[in-house]
Amino acid sequence: MKKGEKPKNLKAHNTHTVLDLLRKADTVTVADVSDAIRLSKTTVKKIFDLLVTEGLMLSAGKGESTDEGGKKPEQYRFNKNFGYVASVHVTPDDIISVTTDLDADIDFKTKAAVSPGAELDEIVGTIVRLIRESIKRKAETREQLVGIVVALPGLADSTNGISIYSPHYPRWGRDVPFVSLLRAALGDDIEVPLFIDDVNRYQAIAEREKGVAGGARNYIVIDALDEGIGSGVVLKGALFQGNQSLCGEIGHMTLNPVDGAPCICGHTGCFEAMVSAKRILGLASAAHDSGRPSVLFDGPPSRRIGLADVCVGAARGDALCRELVEDAARWFLVGIGNIVMALDPELIVIQGQYVKAGDYFLSLLRDGIKRIGLPLVEKKVRIEYSVMGEDRGVIGGAAFTIADFFERRLHV
Repeated sequence: MKKGEKPKNLKAHNTHTVLDLLRKADTVTVADVSDAIRLSKTTVKKIFDLLVTEGLMLSAGKGESTDEGGKKPEQYRFNKNFGYVASVHVTPDDIISVTTDLDADIDFKTKAAVSPGAELDEIVGTIVRLIRESIKRKAETREQLVGIVVALPGLADSTNGISIYSPHYPRWGRDVPFVSLLRAALGDDIEVPLFIDDVNRYQAIAEREKGVAGGARNYIVIDALDEGIGSGVVLKGALFQGNQSLCGEIGHMTLNPVDGAPCICGHTGCFEAMVSAKRILGLASAAHDSGRPSVLFDGPPSRRIGLADVCVGAARGDALCRELVEDAARWFLVGIGNIVMALDPELIVIQGQYVKAGDYFLSLLRDGIKRIGLPLVEKKVRIEYSVMGEDRGVIGGAAFTIADFFERRLHV
C-alpha cells in the first residue's frame, strides 16, 4: 500500500484492476488473475464474488485441469450485456445515435438529418426522440440503461454541462445549459447520468479503447475535417480539458498571422484555416484556371470536388494533388511542431480527411517532424493514422460513460 493510501481506496483500485483484466479476456480463472496482477488468490476470489454479486461477471463453466491433475478451475467472463449506453454525436450535418454494450461495442445505430445551422430546440428534440427509440428497443432485454452521453461540436464545459460555443450552430448562442435542457426534455422517467463534451475529447478516449492509442498515456488526436480541426489531449492517462475547457482547440492556433487565410472564428491564419478544404480547394481552382491537368478535373464540369478527392488523388500519385497535400503538410508540421514542443506527447493520431492521402501524407509528417524545433534533438513521437471511422465520437462517449458507471458501481 502506498503511503497515505487508505485501505478502502486500495480495495477499489484492486477491483478496477481485476475488472479491466476481465474485460480484455474471453474467460479467466482466479489463478489467471492472481498471476497476472500479483494479488493473492484469496483477494482475487473476494473481488470475483463482488463482481458476480453486482452482475458484472458470470460463470463460464469449468476450465482444464493442470498437468498434475486435480480439480478443474472455475472460469468466469465479463457480462458486457449487463447494461447499455445511449451515445449520441451531433455533427454539422446530422445526429448519430447508437447504443453500446459495456465493452463500448455498438449494437444499434441510426442517423437523423438536421437543418443547416439548426435551432437548439430542433437538436434537443431530435436527440430525445432517438434516445427514446433506443430505450424502447431495449425494453424486452434485461439490460439496464447506465448512462446517456452527447458529443457536441465546438467548445463544451463538461463539468457544468454547458455548450460554450458551437460555430456550426450559431443560433444556439453562448453558454447554453445543454445538460439541463436535455434532462428536462427527457423527463423524470429517465434518471441516469447524462454527460456532454467536445466530440474530439471523446474521440481521444475512443482511440485508447478501440484504436491505435492503446497503452499510450500521453497522446493527442487531431481530427481534420472539411469544416475545421479539433483535438483531444490525454496527459498522464487522463483526458485534459484545461482551465476553461479550451484545451484541444488547436485549430485556432495562429500559424500565419501576416497573410493567412480567414478562419470561421473571425481571425486569420489559424491552423484549421491554413489546411481547410476552402483554402486547399481554392488553390486547386486556381490551378485549373491556369490549365494544370489533374484527376480532380476529370469528369463533368458540374462534378463537385472535395478535400477527400484531393487526398485520394495524392495517394494515387496525381502531381497537383500531391502539391496541394504538401502545402497542407507544411502547415500541419508548424502546428504539430508547436504541440510537440509544448506537450511532448508520445503519440499523435491523425483522424479525418487527410487519412485518405495515405502513406504519402504520413511520410511527409514523419520526416518533417525531425527537422522542426530543436532539430538536433530526436523527437520520440509516433505519428499514426486512426483506423476508426465516423463512429469514433459515439464509441469514445460510451467508453467514458462506462468508466463512470464502473466507478460508481464499484466504489467500495
